[in-house]
Amino acid sequence: MKIKAVLFDLDETLFDRKLAQKAVLALMMKQLPEMFAGLAPDPVLAAFLESDRVTTEVFNLGVPSDSMRNSRSKLFLQLLGLNENHAGVITKMYVKDYPTVKTPVDGAVPLVKKLSKNMTVGVVSNGLPDVQYTKLETLGLRDLFSCIVLSEEFGVRKPDARIFHHAASLLKLQPSECLYIGDSYPIDIIGAKNAGLQACWLNREGLKPQDENIRPDFVISKLQEFGAILEH
Repeated sequence: MKIKAVLFDLDETLFDRKLAQKAVLALMMKQLPEMFAGLAPDPVLAAFLESDRVTTEVFNLGVPSDSMRNSRSKLFLQLLGLNENHAGVITKMYVKDYPTVKTPVDGAVPLVKKLSKNMTVGVVSNGLPDVQYTKLETLGLRDLFSCIVLSEEFGVRKPDARIFHHAASLLKLQPSECLYIGDSYPIDIIGAKNAGLQACWLNREGLKPQDENIRPDFVISKLQEFGAILEH
């Protein structure tokens, strides 16, 4: 089936989330020296990444997002043995600074710009609008997308097929005419394939598929490899 639109995941596909988090944690430690006194950068970052991993897993299971950010900040402080009462400060600073850090995944910006000249491109992402739209603006890509479907606006999260179908319907295309690129096998690839889309797995870490019965149409280790797919 001819590919008429390419839809992208956002975090860790276009926006390097972990790199942005590292930069924001360094900024936090600089701006809040008393809170982090005596702590080295590496364990602080490790604690935040662990708290983020835990809360993201819960988020992807469908738990309401209202308290997710403060829960992450509280767990982060717990892991460091710091006072949980500072959670509000951590959350506010993180939400303000994190999406403004320009950390594109290598090859993301030129790929989207190139594709947008000849075909339809869009975004389907699990995430909150206040940070997801800002990330796209930070990368200079927001205006290139014909649709941006965010779970917290649509009301359904990946891997639910309905969020993928909604994106296809906005583009007036059949799901099979759309190809979805994402880094998460269970969320992006299984979700897209179950929804009837073609799927390209951005497997930057050389992981093994988690379901041998659901296979991506394409596998790439870096975004620069994607151009060869459309040439065939």
